[in-house]
Amino acid sequence: MLPALCMLIDTHCHLNDPSFAGRLPEVIARAREAGIGACIVPAYDRASLPRTAELARQYPHFIAPAYGLHPWFLGQGMDIDALRQYLVQPGTVAVGEVGLDFSPECPPPEAQLEPFGTQLDLAAELGLPVLIHCRKAHDELLKVLTRYKGKLRGVLHSFSGGRDMALRFIELGFHIAFSGSVTRTTAKKYHKTAAGIPLDFLLVETDAPSIATQATPASQVEPLHTAEVARAIAGLRGSTFEEIAQATTGNAGRLFNLNIIPNAGNDRDRSLQTQGRGLSPPAGGHKARPFNEDKNF
Repeated sequence: MLPALCMLIDTHCHLNDPSFAGRLPEVIARAREAGIGACIVPAYDRASLPRTAELARQYPHFIAPAYGLHPWFLGQGMDIDALRQYLVQPGTVAVGEVGLDFSPECPPPEAQLEPFGTQLDLAAELGLPVLIHCRKAHDELLKVLTRYKGKLRGVLHSFSGGRDMALRFIELGFHIAFSGSVTRTTAKKYHKTAAGIPLDFLLVETDAPSIATQATPASQVEPLHTAEVARAIAGLRGSTFEEIAQATTGNAGRLFNLNIIPNAGNDRDRSLQTQGRGLSPPAGGHKARPFNEDKNF
């Protein structure tokens, strides 16, 4: 277990994925034992919206919810009024997971841009950061976000672009997050990017259960593996693990407006408390994501 000052935040983890159903208590216990103090859990389709809200209600000291419609699921249609009802709930920390994905199996680019822009507009209106998925669309994403310069903040999650592109997003005020891909010995592009961006814009995540680490298959990745990501980045930057943990936790706290406090209850580690608690709209059905996100490596 990490010392309190070295606590980590997994800034993107799908504990709302049906594969975690029935085993969350032990998953969270293992994460806390590994020094993970909190997880940002973003919705991704319509069915995951109520599931995410319910998890935030059940685990208010560990799960911080975000709500949005992922580009893979635009075929479901977007009910912006329903989405707004989740985003205005106390405890919501971001709009997401949203983004652009121009891979062949995804909806055509022209079908993605309008719903993405609608969700960015909502984030700007509500003053919330955005959790952005981007694959094979970095140039277009840069064009879109440039129009929001000074109006939006957020993070490029599990970033798959190069260092120069990362720095252009940072110039717009966005953070860059790295997942298990950066732990792999052959991921030279990710290594260069993780080593070459300012520490003040660096975040760590797992994107569990979608992205493998060097030692763990994607399906077995949990929030506890955030520590593996942080250790890999420390090695790449010539830093200490403690420096990376302290910096990324501070960055996450500022970006998502989190208040990191010692838990006064029975939890052994530090925990996350937000301004209020996620409320639970009516429950929805489970819907697994159709394909693994670990394709940009």
